[in-house]
Amino acid sequence: MKKVFAILFVMLLLQGCVSPPRAPFVPSTGAIYTNIKAPLKINYDKTKYSDLSGQASTVHIALYYFSFAFGDASLKQALKDGLLEKADYVDYEWTSVLGMFGRLTVRAYGQN
Repeated sequence: MKKVFAILFVMLLLQGCVSPPRAPFVPSTGAIYTNIKAPLKINYDKTKYSDLSGQASTVHIALYYFSFAFGDASLKQALKDGLLEKADYVDYEWTSVLGMFGRLTVRAYGQN
């Protein structure tokens, strides 16, 4: 049982290795589980509403001293996924579990 607590403690200490993305607005994060959604733009005066969207994601896995990241969370990939020509609005979602697993998803809303 002591080993389990020691491993959990070390995992909590290492959770800073998987830091959330930085944007104009960054909600608070949790040490055990985080799931946040936030805009990548803070000026909404002329933003158009659109039901059409596309998304792109990256995944990050950290195991002890090794970490792996893969995927393409670019705006270009999100537009391609939604068959969009132009993005009117972009936001992101960040999910992290114990700082060992992280997923960043960028969503683009726009017109085709």
